[in-house]
Amino acid sequence: MRYSPEHKRKTHEKILRAAGRQFRERGFAEAGVASIMDEAELTHGGFYAHFASKDQLIAEVIRSGFDRVTERFEEKFAHLSGEDWLREWVNRYLGDAHFQHTDRGCPMPALASDIARSGPEAREAFTALFRERMGRVVTRIDAPEAEAGRRVLAAVSQMVGAMTLARALDEPLGANIRAAAAESALATLTGRSAEQAATEEGGRS
Repeated sequence: MRYSPEHKRKTHEKILRAAGRQFRERGFAEAGVASIMDEAELTHGGFYAHFASKDQLIAEVIRSGFDRVTERFEEKFAHLSGEDWLREWVNRYLGDAHFQHTDRGCPMPALASDIARSGPEAREAFTALFRERMGRVVTRIDAPEAEAGRRVLAAVSQMVGAMTLARALDEPLGANIRAAAAESALATLTGRSAEQAATEEGGRS
C-alpha cells in the first residue's frame, strides 16, 4: 500500500515525538526502537521506512529540538521582556513542574552524559541546538554581546547542573539546591551579586 507524502511526514513526526519523550525519560540506551514505535502506535518494521538506524533517529530528534520543547516552554511567558523574562525563565526552569516531568522537559539534564558518549552526528546536532537556544537568551541580556554570552553560558551551567543533582537527591536537599541555583543564575544573568538578587526576590514575594 502506497501512502501519500503528507501521511509519511505525519508518521515521521509521530516517531520523533515519541522518541523525544522516551529519550528524555529513559536515556538513549534504555529507549529501544520497539518501545518508541509502540508509543507511536506503529509497527516495529515500519521504523526502517523512516530511519536507517537508531543513531540517525537520535541525531534527527536532536535537530528537531526534542519536539520543540523550548518553544513550548517559553510560550508561557512570551509576554514578558527584559529582567522579568529572565527571572521567569530561571524560576520555571528550576521549578517543580520541570523537576517532576523529565519526559517533557529540557534534554540537557537528562541526556548530556548520553550525548557525550554518542557519535559525532549526535554531538554536532546537539552543539548546534545548544548554540541556537543560548543565542535566543543572549538577546535578552542588557550587556555587550560577548559579556551577555558569558553570563548565559555560566547561568545555564548552574541551572542544568542543579536540576541534574536535584533529581538524584532526596528532598528537601534537592529543592534547596534548585532554590540556591535560581538565585545564583539570576544574579549571573543580570550582573548583580547573589545577595542583591536574593534580596530583590524576597521583596517581590
